[in-house]
Amino acid sequence: MKEPILRTFRVRIAPWALALAGLTTATVAAAQTAPTGGDLPVGAVTSAPAAGRADVSPVMRPPAVDTLATIRKRGVLRVGVITVDPMVMRSANGEFSGYSIDLMRRMAQEMDVPVEFIETRALFMMQELLDSRFDLLATGLWMTTERAMIINFSEPAASEGVHLVASRARAGKRLQLADYNQPDVKIAVFSNTAQEKLARRLFPKAQVMRVDGNELLPVIQGAAHAALVPTLAPATLLTRAPDKLFLPQGEQALSHTPVALGLRKGDPDFLNFLNTWLRLRRGEGWLDERAAYWASQAPQALQGR
Repeated sequence: MKEPILRTFRVRIAPWALALAGLTTATVAAAQTAPTGGDLPVGAVTSAPAAGRADVSPVMRPPAVDTLATIRKRGVLRVGVITVDPMVMRSANGEFSGYSIDLMRRMAQEMDVPVEFIETRALFMMQELLDSRFDLLATGLWMTTERAMIINFSEPAASEGVHLVASRARAGKRLQLADYNQPDVKIAVFSNTAQEKLARRLFPKAQVMRVDGNELLPVIQGAAHAALVPTLAPATLLTRAPDKLFLPQGEQALSHTPVALGLRKGDPDFLNFLNTWLRLRRGEGWLDERAAYWASQAPQALQGR
């Protein structure tokens, strides 16, 4: 199995990625040894441009793969997913369900090809998309500036509310937001995301704990007082450990973050296809209907797993 790209730096950095990032030979060497955060490939690491650096020739991109034509010729749509309730859920018998699953099944049906769901992990997903293990990522992928420098995003497929989920043991008496803006409070967030920026803005006095994985795990284990988690259905968050977690603000979201489909750069035709499909489904009200369904049904679906 491929080692996590953030825990090992013995990875091939594609020439086009280096050209895109504008890296010099010296910078490449530094990038292969410098730590990164979140789910960005090692090739995304850059240093600040030196003052007065001379202008450079335009960076040229090699001919891109026609993803849409490749899918039609292959005869199957390959979709990368990670389990994120209620976007992507998996039953005990391996059956996928959820909002993103519904979208991809209908898209594949309208493309007249079957769909294959390829499970990945947050630490691997960006690099595996660049390595063409799948055609796109559809897993409630949060849009961020850092990710947008490496991959392309479609138009938003949904908008998730960001919710404060707290530990009953460590924060049972903290019911107001001001109670979490304290120096002794630890708030877990997935690193390099909109949630991290939100935590630093809303809780500047608190300790922000950056996590490259399940941000609720430190809360459940008692290592953090609370976490900021985006979801369509906040009630599903409590089902993971109902005796240990609670929502200080109820189901009121602190903010909203857009989620989208992720695809490789250099293929405007595939991006246009995805955006056109999303506009059509949004215009007929189907996206809102599916989002409302999974927001209400996800808790029951999780109990049956």
